[in-house]
Amino acid sequence: MKLLIILSIDEYTDDVRKILARQKVPIYSETNVHGFKTEEYQPDISNWFAKDEHGVYSTLFFSIQNGECVKRVIDEVKAYNKETGAEKQNPIHAYSLSVEESA
Repeated sequence: MKLLIILSIDEYTDDVRKILARQKVPIYSETNVHGFKTEEYQPDISNWFAKDEHGVYSTLFFSIQNGECVKRVIDEVKAYNKETGAEKQNPIHAYSLSVEESA
């Protein structure tokens, strides 16, 4: 099993929901996030959050699915970012983490 994590700016929230529906993700959770980037910390991901005191409103999605489903979602997110030009400005970020144990 894999933990799928997706972070998108607020404007792309409906698009992420559509991606999840197209890839037949049967259940997921989402929550609002208010992200900031400070001058002190500059990660390699230059377009993670805007650099201002107001921050960026985003949505965090997560779901535990089989590896094939997660790969399909991540592949569609990559295509979405490329096709829409989002990869240059505010890409949707998608991650896959292995779930080693659950109770």
